[in-house]
Amino acid sequence: MPKITKEMVFEGYEHKVEVPAPEYGEDAVFLVSSPSGREITEANTLRMQLSGVKPVADPSEYDPSTIDMDKALSAEETAKRFLIAKALTRGMEEDWSLEDVEKIMPVVLTRIWNAVDLLIGYSASAQEQIRNFQRARKGKN
Repeated sequence: MPKITKEMVFEGYEHKVEVPAPEYGEDAVFLVSSPSGREITEANTLRMQLSGVKPVADPSEYDPSTIDMDKALSAEETAKRFLIAKALTRGMEEDWSLEDVEKIMPVVLTRIWNAVDLLIGYSASAQEQIRNFQRARKGKN
């Protein structure tokens, strides 16, 4: 996991992360920058709409047997690609659409998603890493 510096924090959304893409050339890189809070909310809404899962106040109200897993996984992938498009648009300073993102080689796309996920903590594993980091910091204080 990359070490966060004060300079990175002060850069905010202007902070860019290089993602190597040697599959496109020896020194090829994609630049990503964190999607905004609004874009993350849009991705969550998109995921919920496409998955067909209706939001409820109490998560225990969900009946897991009624969830179409193929639809849910497809919705998750679409939300990830939406966030990748936003991160590339901000990082590369040019407009990236979902269709553009679909054309990226899968191995490179995975690398880009991992970088974006580290920036925003979207996936469960990234959220767990954040919680572990916070617990470790509390233990040092």
